[in-house]
Amino acid sequence: MILRLIIGIIVVYFLYKLIKGWKAIQGPSKKNIPVAGEDLVEDPLCHAYVPISDACRISIQGKDLYFCSQKCLEEYREQRKT
Repeated sequence: MILRLIIGIIVVYFLYKLIKGWKAIQGPSKKNIPVAGEDLVEDPLCHAYVPISDACRISIQGKDLYFCSQKCLEEYREQRKT
């Protein structure tokens, strides 16, 4: 009786691992991918991606640069001075 219980638990465990591994191979679910969204821009200092509406923008020599925060913008300005 106990042997059957132990074998049953082992079979359930292996089925769980098999299903979990199969889902990992499939990749991410389609539910998490936005259908339509806003463009992302990369911060040249910390290389973070932020939505363009949330980014801090500066124009240097006719080129627009976008930053994730005012802090990164100020650090970039300080680095350009030296």
